[in-house]
Amino acid sequence: MRVALGYMILMVTVLWALGRNHRWALFGMIACDNIRPGDPHIGFGMESVRFSITYYGIAIALLLGFYRRYRLTSDRFHWAILVLFLSVVNSALHAPCYGPAAFQIDNYFKMLMQYYLICAFIRDEREMRELYWAIGLSVVTVAIRFCWGKFIGYERNFEGATGDRNEMAMACVMAVPLMATLGLTTRHVIYRMLAWATLVPLALTIGFSLSRGGMLGLIAVGGYMLYRLHHKRWIVVVGIVVAIVGVANMPSEIVQRFATIGSASKKDASAIGRLNAWGAAKNMARDRPFTGVGAGNFLVWFKRYAPDPNDIHVAHSSFYQLLGEQGYPGVAIWIWLVVMCWMVASWVEVRVIKLEHGAWTNTRYYLVMIKASWVGYVLCGAFLSQEDMDFFYHLLAIVSRYTVFTQRREDEARAARQQSLLDQSNRPIETPAVLTQRV
Repeated sequence: MRVALGYMILMVTVLWALGRNHRWALFGMIACDNIRPGDPHIGFGMESVRFSITYYGIAIALLLGFYRRYRLTSDRFHWAILVLFLSVVNSALHAPCYGPAAFQIDNYFKMLMQYYLICAFIRDEREMRELYWAIGLSVVTVAIRFCWGKFIGYERNFEGATGDRNEMAMACVMAVPLMATLGLTTRHVIYRMLAWATLVPLALTIGFSLSRGGMLGLIAVGGYMLYRLHHKRWIVVVGIVVAIVGVANMPSEIVQRFATIGSASKKDASAIGRLNAWGAAKNMARDRPFTGVGAGNFLVWFKRYAPDPNDIHVAHSSFYQLLGEQGYPGVAIWIWLVVMCWMVASWVEVRVIKLEHGAWTNTRYYLVMIKASWVGYVLCGAFLSQEDMDFFYHLLAIVSRYTVFTQRREDEARAARQQSLLDQSNRPIETPAVLTQRV
């Protein structure tokens, strides 16, 4: 039943894509990755071989079917992400256990296909806004499911699509600026109210997940959004009031969990285990600097490299996960992608400000949204193994698209200026005799 539900979602979106709008196939894949309606936790077996083959087949068929109408525009991210995927394959070839390595290749390949589909099919900002709704609402669906189980069904074991409450909180943190920006820029009143309303389950999920990284991420993202949108004074006032009311009425379980952040490294077993895992990652990279121990094999060789072999923990850090599994090449290209995502988004924002003469247009709001989600990814990803998180690579694809959109607008503005100068140069010059005759 679970697998059938997943295939049903994918089939409906693909049929809609073939009949009406091809982008719906991409939206269905994104929703399937975020919701997973059939997994043991919520979802459906994205890890199954049969579904992965179907997933790849649809993605490749879409690229081949629409390649005459849509084409990829080459940029620095395209090649860097491909190099990252090749690094995964290279480390997998040197892995002692091929099962987990094949699973990681599966994850990265699906991420790679989604990235290229976004770059191939999203052609303007209207279509980009559709992508925002697809990503945001899929994460909100998981948040609503968590809130329903927490407050109505009294469930204690639901922790998101992957069964990890920290990953669920991280996805919600990254979705908060996305939905808030849609609430600011959407013209339709109903859609605007819907976007603002989704912030409630997202915030509740982050808080009641008891993820300390998620709590810190929400504070950082909220602070960055308020700082960048200071011209919207009503947002600043509402944000401060909501923060004060929320802190004053915060449940004791959240307060107790948040209060342990300062002493976690000395008293919390999870935090102590993370430090042990980070030490193991350093030893792995020191012993095998160019390949690591292999993609997906961090726990396979954990006891061999950990300072405390009996305290087994996952890396709980994107940086150390890549350092241990893929060595220095993998972690270097990932850091390059993370840094360039911020730098390119900032540079595009500067160009948009120049084009719009400092006005706050939708494009500028969307670029602030991307950078706010980036803040959530970097802060939460420092304590989670989310180097292969699709949401981050969606941000890269969005930034890549905006470089194309902005270049197109600059070319149009340059052509308009040249045409204006040409018209002025072709205008006949009025001689003094003509002026005297007019008088």
